[in-house]
Amino acid sequence: MAKHGIRKTNPQLMLQIDAFKAHARQHQANIWRELARRLEAPSNSYAKVNLSRLNRHTTSGDVVIVAGKVLGAGSIDHPISIGAPSFSDSARSKILRAGGIVLSLDEIAQVSPTGSHVKIIR
Repeated sequence: MAKHGIRKTNPQLMLQIDAFKAHARQHQANIWRELARRLEAPSNSYAKVNLSRLNRHTTSGDVVIVAGKVLGAGSIDHPISIGAPSFSDSARSKILRAGGIVLSLDEIAQVSPTGSHVKIIR
């Protein structure tokens, strides 16, 4: 539950947050608890990450989570698997063109259930 008893109004997002917390308990993987904490924050504090930042901080084959929106500024020159609540159209097409995989938040926990080798980019 968010601070001061304020809850998100999007029921789908609340289900995802609860699922991440349960996944963290089940697999003893704190990365999913951290992702849930970031998603519980106000949406205006969500990360907005450009492809240029992803290109600098990742290598080929990395699994990455962005707790916010992935934007298409810049380019990416290696394939990554990335999960986020939202992608711009240009970011999605550039990631796919580089050989990467675009995943929803539901799918990202299935790719790496224990959270090992998963990076959260802010």
